Amino acid sequence: MSAKAVPARVCLMRCSDYSENEVAKAILKGLKIMNTEIHGRVVIKPNLVFAHAQKAPSAYTRPEVVAGLLEGIRGPDVSGVSIVEKSGVGVSTHVMFRRAGYRMLAERYGVDLCPLEEEEKRRVPLEQGRVHQSLLLSKKMLEADTLIFMPKLKSNVLAHGLTAALKLNIGSLDDRERMWHHDHLLDEKIVDILSVVYPQLVVSDAVEIAMGGNQMTEHGHALGLIILADNPLAHDLVAARLLHLDPADIGHLQAAIRRGFTPANPDEIEIIGDYPVEEIMAKTAGIATGMMRVEEFASPLKIRCGTPYCTGGCQGIFLDWLHMLKDRSPERLGRLPEIPVIIGQTEEEITAPRLLLIGDCAIRSLHLHGKRLEIAGCPPTHRDLILQMALKTRVLAPFVRADLIWDAYAIYPWRKWLKRRNRHQGEGDATEGPPWSS
Repeated sequence: MSAKAVPARVCLMRCSDYSENEVAKAILKGLKIMNTEIHGRVVIKPNLVFAHAQKAPSAYTRPEVVAGLLEGIRGPDVSGVSIVEKSGVGVSTHVMFRRAGYRMLAERYGVDLCPLEEEEKRRVPLEQGRVHQSLLLSKKMLEADTLIFMPKLKSNVLAHGLTAALKLNIGSLDDRERMWHHDHLLDEKIVDILSVVYPQLVVSDAVEIAMGGNQMTEHGHALGLIILADNPLAHDLVAARLLHLDPADIGHLQAAIRRGFTPANPDEIEIIGDYPVEEIMAKTAGIATGMMRVEEFASPLKIRCGTPYCTGGCQGIFLDWLHMLKDRSPERLGRLPEIPVIIGQTEEEITAPRLLLIGDCAIRSLHLHGKRLEIAGCPPTHRDLILQMALKTRVLAPFVRADLIWDAYAIYPWRKWLKRRNRHQGEGDATEGPPWSS
């Protein structure tokens, strides 16, 4: 937790495009202004939740920005650099490194690309955890001398409209812990992780921001900005302002403040750099975040929400799925069936030939009469929701593609099994067969 008595600093630097010289110049200038000490074993945590040239081109940290940072931190004080990330649930980070162009970083700069699901981990107890009593975390991240977060500035309907530095920490967890209480407790979960994974520096890719839809498929908007900060909460408070969001409405920011993280208000932040806040806000004015209640999304589906309403869980993930269609296959929205969709537990009597139930709470509803089409989970993962909605409604989301199905259902489980097998070799443990062999 930060104990700084001096104001937290957020540096806003102009960067007109992703050309290497432009990015490196902006970041180097920002690093000199920030004067943050970077030394020893450096770990960089970007946002690579998903990357795909056709379907998800704008919602990940671009390699050009990471390269600009690597140019800026070169020197004898840095003994090594690792890039550690976990892409979305059920997605191979190894594949995402390739799709996002990160292999170039390893070849040019000699950095280690470390898919978190394949990395050695250590369980860390949380003395004041609200959701987790302990977390299984990357040893590289825990043992780093300098931890640098590199988020992509974008909107996210599962996080009250904003994904930035604090929400980036969800990608510090492997799949099982990542989805544990990814529901109405998501805000507290994010702060639990922050209490043990806290960056010394944040460098954000806002050259192009991604706004208005699904966190992976939403469209890009040129902003020409690099953000540097020495405090992740300060970074996010300023980022919210730049996107015309009220920090009071962003649950994980308020949860962090309630639990003692600073700064507690914008007056405690020093904003520096060469890009005025007012000029940035003029460019972002009128850009929608896509944040709404799921039943407000216009589609043929007759959505009804029971309790609880989980912005970070079933309701949010289903809204994210609807936005995915709107972002990349808007013509498919009209093909959705006119059937009731129940999200959350309801006591309402509902009768229909078919009812679509999203999540475990909805499945527990007792007064639903008709054929129940159930998608279980608390919440269902994006991967399961995409597959099950395709099977139950015959409407394919943009990610139902041969290459992505192969990545999710072949490469990802195979690499995880292979890593476990190699880790157990020599320890005398029996190893299971590949995940599909049973």
